[in-house]
Amino acid sequence: MKASTKIASGMPGNPALARRAGEILQASADLLQQDKVAEAVPLAVELVRIAPDLPNGHRLMGSLALRTGAADIAIGSFERALALKPASDSLHLDLGAALLVAGRAEDAAAILRKGLVLNARNGDLLRELGQAQLLLGERQAALKSFRRALKLLPDDRYVAHMAGALADPGLANSDYVAHLFDTYAGHFDEHLTGKLHYRVPQALADMLKRSGKALGPAIDIGCGTGLAGAALAEAARPIDGIDIAPRMVEKARQRGLYRHLATGDAARVLRTDADFAGPYALAIAADVFIYVGAIEDLFGAILDKLAAGGLFAFSIETSVGDDIEIRASGRFAHSPAYVEGLAQAHGLALAARADHDIRLENNQPIAGALYVLERK
Repeated sequence: MKASTKIASGMPGNPALARRAGEILQASADLLQQDKVAEAVPLAVELVRIAPDLPNGHRLMGSLALRTGAADIAIGSFERALALKPASDSLHLDLGAALLVAGRAEDAAAILRKGLVLNARNGDLLRELGQAQLLLGERQAALKSFRRALKLLPDDRYVAHMAGALADPGLANSDYVAHLFDTYAGHFDEHLTGKLHYRVPQALADMLKRSGKALGPAIDIGCGTGLAGAALAEAARPIDGIDIAPRMVEKARQRGLYRHLATGDAARVLRTDADFAGPYALAIAADVFIYVGAIEDLFGAILDKLAAGGLFAFSIETSVGDDIEIRASGRFAHSPAYVEGLAQAHGLALAARADHDIRLENNQPIAGALYVLERK
């Protein structure tokens, strides 16, 4: 009976190999917790070799493959795990997530729905299904999935953000954004500029320098760790900064570039904090509006502090629609018509505009645009 139980569980019948498989599973879990992916990979290969019928071995291989960006390998590994354990709702979740990374939203939605048949109360399945539906353009279905997920995952900030943004277009969840960047602060610069090929601050700085206008004093909205302040260099001094995430502000403070720094909602800080009274020759908002959604209020608060002849530089992810859209990434995209309509309403002249990829996502470029507006 003991031998058949081992075989049924997927462990090798050989006791020594079964013991080694158990050791590998534990060691791999420890390495993954320490983010030592490269060290865990050869262990996973050994595990699949000695225990080919062990679902968790293929699951481990899939998880490692996803961490290294090898989505196709991850999909194959999760499919093998699921074939060995077809009643696992969590393996349906893993496979669905891998299919989403590979850009196969329709296949992901089908797998996630199968998982929900097994466990209709798995909020993570509903969370991923909402993303797949949004990628497929099924906005009402996505809203329904995120609302169902929120009942099961009431503390999930992303789910709350998506449910709110889909119900009220342009509505951002400030708690979600602040938490996102606080958890990101420690490796923000390296990950964003390295793995994601983020070059927006430097591209905006180059556009501004070509204007030939004075760039200081300046205000950096959503300053983050200070990438825009560093890109602008001495041309935009003194420079002040505002960000919603306290840990990001602390990273910016460590650069020693900023005259004044504040944590909080940028529109509120601009309207209430005497240190940010302006007037400013330049306002820059690099990758800020994508986390704000409806930008009318912030737009107005910034312009109230901009001097006559001052420049307002910012980036957007571009939407092909006419207004604002929330994406599965949790970020907002804005249409050129929406942005340029706001500029006209405030009497701003278009000084410069350029199409510019914002970053990579799942190794694919995200289309965007850079703007420099001038206040008359």
